[in-house]
Amino acid sequence: MIRYLKYLYYLFYRPKIFFPKKSYSLLGEDIFLNEYFKKQKKGFYIDVGCYHPLSGNNTYLLYKKGWNGINFDISQFTIELFDFFRKKDKNIWCGISSKKGLKKIYYRKKINMLNTLDKNIAKIHFKNGFNTGIVAVNTLNYFLKKFYKLKIIIDLLKIDVEGEELNVLKSLNFKVYKPKIISIEIHNQNLIYKNDLTYFKTNKVYKFLINKNYKLIWKNKYSFIFKRKNS
Repeated sequence: MIRYLKYLYYLFYRPKIFFPKKSYSLLGEDIFLNEYFKKQKKGFYIDVGCYHPLSGNNTYLLYKKGWNGINFDISQFTIELFDFFRKKDKNIWCGISSKKGLKKIYYRKKINMLNTLDKNIAKIHFKNGFNTGIVAVNTLNYFLKKFYKLKIIIDLLKIDVEGEELNVLKSLNFKVYKPKIISIEIHNQNLIYKNDLTYFKTNKVYKFLINKNYKLIWKNKYSFIFKRKNS
C-alpha cells in the first residue's frame, strides 16, 4: 500500500496532474507529434531518457490512442513508475550509449529530468552539488535485436539524455532501423539561445542527422524534430 501511494504521489500529485491535459510535454512536442501521426492509430516509439510517464513526456498522447514502445532511463525509480502506469510498454533501467559497459550517473534526486551521464552537464545544472552512481549502458541495436529481431518499424525515436544525444544516435544502425521521426534536444554549449537562433546548425547532432537523410521540420528553443526524407 505504501509503495502504491508513493507511485500515485509521484505520478499525479507532485507534477500536479489531476485531470487529462491537451499536452504533457515541456515545449509542445507531443501536440505536433500527435497531429503529425493523427491518421495512425497504432505505432511504435522509442523513448531514451523517458523521465516520467506523464509529466514532460512526448509519447503519452500517442500511448493513450493505442501506440506502444520501449522506454529507457538511468533512474530505476523512473522505470518503476513506467512499469506501474505504462504496462503496454517495455520499460528498461539502462543507459543508452555507443557501446556496452558501465557508466557513472550524475543526479540530484532519484527522479529528475536533468539526471545525466555527462559530468560537465551535471556541473552546469547542479550547482549546489550532485550524487553519483553506476548504471549499465548498452546500444539501441542490442535491445532492438533482442526484443524485435529486424522486423520492427520505428515510427518515433525520442532522445532526451542531457549531453549524450550523439552517443545514443551512434548506437543505432540507420541502415537497418530507419526511424520516421526523431525528436531530440540540441543544446548550445553556452546554454544561450536568445542571441543565436542558428547555433544548432554547427552542432554534431544536427550534422549527424542531416547526413543520415533527415530534415528539420519543427523546433522550439532546444527541442527539435526531424523527419526522414522519403518516409
